[in-house]
Amino acid sequence: MSMYRGNGEKGFTLVEVMVSLMIFLITSMGLLPLLISNLQVNYGNSLHTQAQRLAGEVMAELQVLDYAGLAMVADEPLLIAGVEIQQQIEANLPQLDQSRITVTANWQQRGQSHRYQLQTIRSAP
Repeated sequence: MSMYRGNGEKGFTLVEVMVSLMIFLITSMGLLPLLISNLQVNYGNSLHTQAQRLAGEVMAELQVLDYAGLAMVADEPLLIAGVEIQQQIEANLPQLDQSRITVTANWQQRGQSHRYQLQTIRSAP
């Protein structure tokens, strides 16, 4: 592709510009699947991080709650931004005057079920 023509005109011809655009278009189309899979992975990581944060917040609330108040915590799941949070309190487990607290975050992504779980044991004061 010559920038200088013998008849005194400078620049690219329309055919040269169209060929360049077609090469760019074909190259860009090859990179499109990579971009789409990158977006899906980022979205999945975002959901996982959000589930971890929500489960951690619920667990922190249950840990600072009065021990006697643990028995009154509802077992109904919470749905927050596409993540279902379930809290389960098992009294007198693993020993007498102890409670096992389990917080589970469940979410769906691309037809697959994912889960993140936290568990701790609290003793009666």
